[in-house]
Amino acid sequence: MEYKIPVDDLFKYSFKFSLFIMLTAFVSIYVMEGDLKIVIFRTIMAFVQFYGCFLINIYLYLKMQKREGPFSERLKIIAGILITIVFTSITTITTQYAMKIGWLPNDLNDERILEVFNSWKVYIFIPFLATVIFTTVHFFHRFVILAYATKQSELEVVRLQTANAETTNQLLKQQIQPHFLFNALNTLKSLIKKQPDVAENYLIQLSDFLRASISGHRTDTVSLREELTLCENYMQMQKTRFGEALKYQVDIPEDYFDRYSIPFFSLQPLLENAIKHNELTKQSPLSIQLFVEGKDILVKNNLRLKKNVETSTGNGLTNLKERYRILFDEEIKIEQTADAFIVGIKLISNENRSN
Repeated sequence: MEYKIPVDDLFKYSFKFSLFIMLTAFVSIYVMEGDLKIVIFRTIMAFVQFYGCFLINIYLYLKMQKREGPFSERLKIIAGILITIVFTSITTITTQYAMKIGWLPNDLNDERILEVFNSWKVYIFIPFLATVIFTTVHFFHRFVILAYATKQSELEVVRLQTANAETTNQLLKQQIQPHFLFNALNTLKSLIKKQPDVAENYLIQLSDFLRASISGHRTDTVSLREELTLCENYMQMQKTRFGEALKYQVDIPEDYFDRYSIPFFSLQPLLENAIKHNELTKQSPLSIQLFVEGKDILVKNNLRLKKNVETSTGNGLTNLKERYRILFDEEIKIEQTADAFIVGIKLISNENRSN
């Protein structure tokens, strides 16, 4: 599978790991040798050897990243080991030669190292050392690439989940009950014949409501003032239809209107839900009240349940619960008593959102 090489991460972590090797070598050699000059020299050589090998491996990744398959991976490893052997041989031989001709102090050498370089053992020592170094570097880089790929996969999953949640949220909040449109148009038809002036106002209210519900909103939340205006518009249409059989009251302090926000189109489905499930008569009107309790806005209606409820298309309380779960990972509060049905929605402070 083709993957993106995290070049910046490889350079950054390679340098850090080489520094770690250098510090480890410094402590180890200082404990064994005690001569600070020798310690510094060999520590620098350890850094050069490892970081050089890191650069070789990064180069091979960049050159061969478009090739796929196990053969390509084996080829890269073999090429890496061979290049590392050459690099190790060059650095080692160059160092020995520099000490031999006096460019570096001869006392930096070690008799055991000289013994190896002056015998056949050098042909085993350098390939073995190069293989160990390259293997360490190779697996370290594989770990960095795997960590990067895992992180990118997690980010992609989050992005897809967010996109899916946003799409679902848009679909949920823009659904309009067909029966509402049917009833609204029937009411409008009746008003045009009997009360033309009222019909004109009703048509304006219906137009504003449909525009808001169909076009949606640029953000998931709106100020409480905007949502209450939408609800007032909706309830005026319903009052035109039901008259004295429907009571609507808002008991919310005005300073809450702009201090708090609420998910767009979240209160209206609760009003519609109450009207849909209850009997409305002048003798026993349906009373809907909006009020605040703590940091929640509550929608309360008295219960006069219908025996036969119109078929729902999925909008309303169920969709509102799903939207709240998507947006805030929280549940809305639902309570039913013998004579009332109450739904509580958490208000969102505009001050907290701006910080």
